[in-house]
Amino acid sequence: MLSYGLGKYVAPTALGAGYAIVKMLSLRALDPELAIAQEFTYQFLAGVLLGFALRPVRNMIYWKWTTSIAYFSIFLLIFGPFGQIIKRFVWGGPLDNKFWMLLIPEFMAALTVGILATILIPSKQQVIGLNFLRRRLQKEISISVLVKLLGCGFFYTLLFLIFQITFNESFSEPFWIERLEKFLELPPLSVVSKIFLLWGQGILNALVILPLFLVFFRDKIELIVVFGSLTFVVSEFSPAFANFNLIEPLMLIDQVFIGFCQQYLFVGCTVFCFGRNVFNKAEQVFREKP
Repeated sequence: MLSYGLGKYVAPTALGAGYAIVKMLSLRALDPELAIAQEFTYQFLAGVLLGFALRPVRNMIYWKWTTSIAYFSIFLLIFGPFGQIIKRFVWGGPLDNKFWMLLIPEFMAALTVGILATILIPSKQQVIGLNFLRRRLQKEISISVLVKLLGCGFFYTLLFLIFQITFNESFSEPFWIERLEKFLELPPLSVVSKIFLLWGQGILNALVILPLFLVFFRDKIELIVVFGSLTFVVSEFSPAFANFNLIEPLMLIDQVFIGFCQQYLFVGCTVFCFGRNVFNKAEQVFREKP
């Protein structure tokens, strides 16, 4: 089994190799010149990081194969390529051919990792199916949950603005208010459009994390560590590591530090809203017919 002993390290390593191979082959098929600029070693290490971040969530929850592939593929796409598109819109970056040539391999790699994580990091049992998750979500959905989702989205927006404006060295203005005004005035989106786009991204991120709280019952500190590590690696650390040789060192440090603070605080908010550390609740949930 790849879940115990040396298998704990072999599985993430194999996943990293699969991630790097698919990404490099996809990029080579789209644009060989861009593929030459990418280092296979950094892609491989980025994939290994994804493997270790996914392992606790994949191994400790009794997913069925189809559910695992569907959920982790959606999770990786939302926090990975889709999040990069939102950032590009917010910062007013061009959505040119080069951007899409680099992003399409990320889509392919995310789908590949969702499949490989299911195969290489199996759980002890296969209990949780799509119908089970659907029934659990139907029971959980209420006015209070919707309000919490809106609150998490708004908190994500505040975190993004606070950390980006405070620590991003691309701003030359000395005062925080001046930096904020410059950021909000960046074309092509209006101020309202940027706020609602970030708010929507925060709601979507919280909605993607929500199913994990229905099947993963641990102490809230442990939930913050596990889910925070997963979201941070998928959205910030792995992409930064994959492009290690293409990003200036100071910008890389800014990106990683800002992403670390933003993702862990956001996950802490979702854990506060949706997490539950009552262990006997797990027995009640798993008595239901999957």
